[in-house]
Parts: sequence; structure tokens; C-alpha cells
Amino acid sequence: MLTFDSSGLYGDGLLSKEHFGGERREELQEAMADLQARFEADELGFVDTPDADGASIAAWAEERRSEGWTDQLVIGIGGSSLGAMAVLDSALPDQRDGLRAHFADNLDPESVDRLFRTLNPEKTVVVVITKSGTTIETMSQFWLARQWLVEALGEEAANKQIVAITDPESGELRKLVDNHGWWDFDVPPNVGGRFSVLTPVGLVPLALAGYPIQELLEGARSARDNRQSLSESAQIWGTIAAEHLALADAGYNELVMMTYGDRLQSLVDWFCQLWAESLGKARNRQGELVHRGMTPIKAVGVTDQHSQVQLYMEGPHNKHITFLEVRNFEADRIIPESPPLPRALQHLQGKPISEVFAAELRGTRDALRQAGRPTSSWIFERITPGSVGAFLFAWQMITAVAGELMDIDAFDQPGVEMGKKIAHGLLGRPGFEEYAQQGQGGPDGPAEESRRIL
Repeated sequence: MLTFDSSGLYGDGLLSKEHFGGERREELQEAMADLQARFEADELGFVDTPDADGASIAAWAEERRSEGWTDQLVIGIGGSSLGAMAVLDSALPDQRDGLRAHFADNLDPESVDRLFRTLNPEKTVVVVITKSGTTIETMSQFWLARQWLVEALGEEAANKQIVAITDPESGELRKLVDNHGWWDFDVPPNVGGRFSVLTPVGLVPLALAGYPIQELLEGARSARDNRQSLSESAQIWGTIAAEHLALADAGYNELVMMTYGDRLQSLVDWFCQLWAESLGKARNRQGELVHRGMTPIKAVGVTDQHSQVQLYMEGPHNKHITFLEVRNFEADRIIPESPPLPRALQHLQGKPISEVFAAELRGTRDALRQAGRPTSSWIFERITPGSVGAFLFAWQMITAVAGELMDIDAFDQPGVEMGKKIAHGLLGRPGFEEYAQQGQGGPDGPAEESRRIL
């Protein structure tokens, strides 16, 4: 079970139920209707991703696992890797008893080198994920991986250990698939990267890892189908999105997601990309400069009670803190009663660690509320594939509705595209010379404003 508690968003100086009546309710209904129309026009394919053919992918992955591979090297970045990483990190050991997954997402030279020194090419499947086939970080690392396999095994054998997940018809990677006969899966054309975790982008690496993708999809379907009518959608996803936007309009434009459950930490990383890249936009749909967005911030309880919470309690009133709470853990320990702790700590003895953990969460949340800070909670009865799937789909829907309410396109990323073009220009891609000239600074030397430290 997964529930959302928004009670900490209401009260003196925060939101009121009256805030969502009248004109605002009409705006929400209009936004939901526009979104529904885009779904029906097949523009936004993420709403159909819980219907993915998980059984076929799982069967294919089982065949690959039976061939004796031990590891998979997953090469992708952003939405091509964060979803699978988040789901795998949320899993128990018996939910990932297949191929060990190693994610080559960042392009740090030392990390790249370490991966190839660590893995055995004879036992490793390479999974490359890029819709366009021109992603600099992904294709650079993939070309290294392909050479690594070919040098160790020969080209014919290497081709049998490559899986490509890309556009079904076009793009540079699709051409390579057609030329070399690699295993391949399609990225649905109407699903963007950060909304793709429930497509082969996430499902193939998860299935290879032995994760129960059918249960993940069932959780997402339940979250979607239990809210199938427009009125229910407006009441659930729309209300949550409207609450977040109302807080942002009141100055609370930073959203802290603080997890009290280490298995959910990577899920926060996935959320941060979804929220930031979808809603951080310079222009609205009319082309007007609006510079909209809410900054997502990752926090970990209880660790960040000793680092970030001081700022949340006494710093500027610009943060909404949403907690990820786990009611039941799969393992626990009792603090021993003997020998006795110092008197000031003896009340801890005989208590389960989970009880101490829960008290820390409640203490932090209640203290923030007393300080007049808005809080909300996502409550996982247990961390299961179903609850993780529901969480993923819920936030995709909330993000989509928020984009409609903000009158921005939540499904593009023009700010990211310019950086890619400049990088291609600096690296010498033909036709991108003008972008190279836009690059400033770089490896040629420090700027005039630089101060030498060492």
C-alpha cells in the first residue's frame, strides 16, 4: 500500500481548502481535460507504459540468464538509467538474483576505466540505451565497451552479447543494430526518457537482474486504473499537483524529498530528474518568458538531520519538505539491554532500531510543522515492487498535471539541448562550428576572475 498525506501543507500561513475553490478549481479541471485530450491523441505514451508486455521481456531475460552470463553493463544516462537504478536499489537481494547490474552513466574517465578493469568480457552482457543514438556520453562509452568485447572475444561472439534499446525506426543506434544483428528493444516514440522507466528502457535491465517486473507493472497499473475517470484523476493527481504549485506561488519553490528508508534513496534521484527537467522552463506555451520551476533537493533521514535540517528549520521560508516513510521493514535489530547504556540513553535499550528510526522521522516532521514549514508524506506500508511501481506512475502523472497548470511543456528539455550542441561543437562535429564559438572558458586556461587556491 502507498498513501500520500498532505495534512502538513494546511494551517496558519500555509494552504487552506478554500484556496482550491472557484477559479482555481476551474483551472484544474481545464488542465486535466487538456491532458486527457493529449492522452487520447496518443501524444503522451507514458500513460500506457504500465501495459507493457512484461511477460515477454521476462521470458527473454530468463533465456539470457540461462546462458551463463553473470553481469550486465548498462550504458545510458539520465532517464535511460536512473529508473532502472532506482528500482534495483529498492529491491531485496532475492528480487535481484540475476545478472549483477553495473551502470555506466557518468563519463568520469576513472570510473569508466574502473568498470572495464573490473568486469570479465566473457561473462558480461552490454546493454546500450539511447533513443537518438547520438548521446555523447552513452555512445562514447558504448564504443569503448564494444571494442572491449571484440578484442576479448572476436566480433561474431561480441555481437551476441550486445543489447540495444533505441528508437524503433530511426537514429544512429538503430542503423548499427540493423548492420550487426544485436538484440534490440524499442523505445516508444511518444515516451520521453525521464518517463520511460516502465518501457524496455527500465524493464530489460531489471529483468536481466532478476527483478519481478510484472509486480512493478501491476503496481503502476493499479495506481493508474484506480484513478481512471477524469473526475477521480482531478481529485488525486490534480490536487497533489495543485498543492505543490500553490506552495510554489507562495514562495515555497524548493521541494525537499527526504527519505527515511535507504532502499528509496535512488528513487529520490529519479524523482529529482523528472521534476527538474520537466518543470524548469524559460518559456510558456505562448513563447513568453516565465522562468518557471521548482528546485528538487535530495535529503536522507536520519543523516541529514545533522546537516540540512538546520536550514529547513530556521532558514528562508522557501522549502516544502516531503517525507518518504516506510512503516514496516524486512529486517530489524533490538538494542541490547545489557550492559546498560549511560543514564541519558537507557530509554533506548530494548527498543527495535525501527522504532528509534520512526521516532526520529516523527520528531523532525513535527518540529518542522511547529516552525511553520510545509510538510507532506509518502507512506510505504512496505517497500514492494508494487508500491515502487505505483510511486513511479504517481509522480509521472503529478508532473504532467503540474506542467499543464503551469502552461509549460513538461515533455521537452531545450535548456539541455543547447549544452549538447556546444559540446558537439567543441569536440569537432561537422556543422556545429557555430556552437563551438559559443563555448566560453574551457581547458585553455583560467578565466580572469579565477583565484588560485593552491
